[in-house]
Amino acid sequence: MSTLLQVVLINLIVSFDNISVIALAARGLTPKKANTARMVGIWLSLALKLVFTFMVGWLFTITWLHIRLIGGAMLIYVIIQMLRDTGVHRNINSDDKYYKVIFIIIAADISMSLDNVIAVISIVADEGGNVTSHGLSVAFLGFAISVPILLIASEYIINLINRHAVLFALAAGYLGYIAANMIFEDKLLESLFSFIRFPFAPQLAVAIGILVVYVSWLLARRNPRQLE
Repeated sequence: MSTLLQVVLINLIVSFDNISVIALAARGLTPKKANTARMVGIWLSLALKLVFTFMVGWLFTITWLHIRLIGGAMLIYVIIQMLRDTGVHRNINSDDKYYKVIFIIIAADISMSLDNVIAVISIVADEGGNVTSHGLSVAFLGFAISVPILLIASEYIINLINRHAVLFALAAGYLGYIAANMIFEDKLLESLFSFIRFPFAPQLAVAIGILVVYVSWLLARRNPRQLE
């Protein structure tokens, strides 16, 4: 498989995280505002990937940043807000809700784009682990090819997630797993788990994802109007 194709595929797969965040966070917005949030999320994700491609090495030298911990915490916030909104019959169209959604999408994009770039850099780097100008060009071209695909597919995927309880629950559970895994992979948590000799962090992340799927399914089935 060519390097460019690998970059495109990984970008599309990882971008499902961003689409899930947009779908869950933007529920209750008017269609116009939800579409604006979708466009902001996708284009901001591309911009951050381009920036992080240059900065990824430097960012990991800032040990106090804990970007995975912050990003995971923000995803947990998204999930809690989503579950709370699903648990009652209401439709929020206020500007406060809209700006909160944009804030959530920005925070999630920062964390997820960094993980995306790390995966892409591992592909385009040469045998010595260095990223040449050719490797950067392949990465940028892969990101550019992915954008129109995401713009076309994201609206369809978001509509499916918002209309079907099972897809809604699976998307929420997937985010729950991603959030837990992100937090557990942070250096601070890794050190803690190592200190207390706790080897089950991956299994715990999966269990959290399954729990979120179950709770989301129950709430979505109880209030199906929330998925409309």
